[in-house]
Amino acid sequence: MKKRHQQKLVVLAAVLFLLWNVPFVTIFDVDFQILGFPAFYVFIFLSWLVSSIVAYRILKKFYE
Repeated sequence: MKKRHQQKLVVLAAVLFLLWNVPFVTIFDVDFQILGFPAFYVFIFLSWLVSSIVAYRILKKFYE
């Protein structure tokens, strides 16, 4: 794997660590709902989905 791809994956992991840390998680810990789901769950699962897609695209470019 190229150093550039490794660096992108490390940055992605660091961003997820910061997003799922206490200061950002408490922002979404309110009684607000999006399409009937609590905002906290929407934040966690949406950020997980986006990170999975970004990691897939990084790895897809690596294997090309």
